[in-house]
Amino acid sequence: MNFIRGLILGCCVSIFAVCGSVANAQSDPYPNKPIKFIVGFVAGSATDTAARIVAERLRPQLGQQILVENRPGASSSIATELVAGSPGDGYTLLFSSSSATVNAAAHSNSPSALAYKSLVPIALVASIPNILVVNSSLGVKSVQEFIALAKSKPGEISYASSGSGSSPHMSAELFESRTGIQMQHVPYKGSTQAMNDVLSGLVPVMFSPASSVLPHINSGKLIALATTSNRRTPLISVPTLEEAGVANFNVSLWFGILAPKSTDAQVINKLSIAISKALDDPETKKLLAAQTMDIIKADPAEFKVFINSEIVKWGGLIKSNKIDLNQ
Repeated sequence: MNFIRGLILGCCVSIFAVCGSVANAQSDPYPNKPIKFIVGFVAGSATDTAARIVAERLRPQLGQQILVENRPGASSSIATELVAGSPGDGYTLLFSSSSATVNAAAHSNSPSALAYKSLVPIALVASIPNILVVNSSLGVKSVQEFIALAKSKPGEISYASSGSGSSPHMSAELFESRTGIQMQHVPYKGSTQAMNDVLSGLVPVMFSPASSVLPHINSGKLIALATTSNRRTPLISVPTLEEAGVANFNVSLWFGILAPKSTDAQVINKLSIAISKALDDPETKKLLAAQTMDIIKADPAEFKVFINSEIVKWGGLIKSNKIDLNQ
C-alpha cells in the first residue's frame, strides 16, 4: 500500500513539474529563442549585407541570436510570401528592400503584393544609393557624355540589373524617363551575375548599389559616373545625377523590417525599440557607413506612411512609362 501511495505521489509531483515547466515556458518574455531575418536576395547582396550587420548589432539588445536566411527569387516575392504566411510570433521577420514596394505597385492584386501589404511594418533602418557605372569599353567618362552616346544609339546600349523591379532596374527606368534616352534592359537573377557581365563588358552599364560596386571602382575596372541619391557618397568621388544635369532625381535602395500581420502589438513595439537602440550604437553606424549605407530610422507608424508613399511613387512611373516587370 505504501508503495502504491508513493508511486501515485511521485506521478503527481512529475505532472505538476511538467505543467510548471510548460507554464514557465509560456510566460517567458519574448524573445526566448533565435529570431530569423528572411532576405529575398542572395548572400553578398546589399540587402543581405545590411541584414547581417543589423542582425549582429541587434543581438545584444534582444539577448537572442538573429539568423539570416536567404530566400532569393522574383525580386523578393518568394521571401515576402514566406513571411506573410508564417506564424505571427515575432520569430520570422522580413528584412525587406525597396524592391518589394515596386512589386506591390506593379502587381497590386498578385499574391506577393497582397502578402506585402498585409505585413506589419516594424522599422526602417538604412539606405544606400545606386551608382551609375559603365565599362571602360563604352568610352564615356561623364553623365552628359553617356546621355549623348545613348541618344545617338537609341535602344542599342544594354544595362544590367539584379532583376525586374529591383532598385537598379527602377533607377535605370527613371533615368530613361528623365533624360529621354532608350536602353535595353537585361535582368539577372542576382547582382553577382549582373556585375560579372558588366565587368566583362558584355552588358556595359549598370545602376549598382554602392557597396557592391565600390571595389570595382577603386580597382579601375569600372568607371563611376554619378550617384542616384540627392547627396554625394563619401567613399566615391562622383557627383549626384542632379548635379550632373538630370533634374528631379533622388533614388536610394532602402531596407526595413516587417512582420506577419497577426504579430502581437507588444512584440512589434519591443522589436521597434530594440532596433532603434541598435541603430543608435556608434559601432552600427560605423559598420553601415563602411558599406556606404546611411541609417534612416522610422518607427512602425512612420514606416507605414513611407511604404505607402513608395508604392504611389513607383506605381506612377510604372503606369506612365508602361514598364513591364514580367521580363
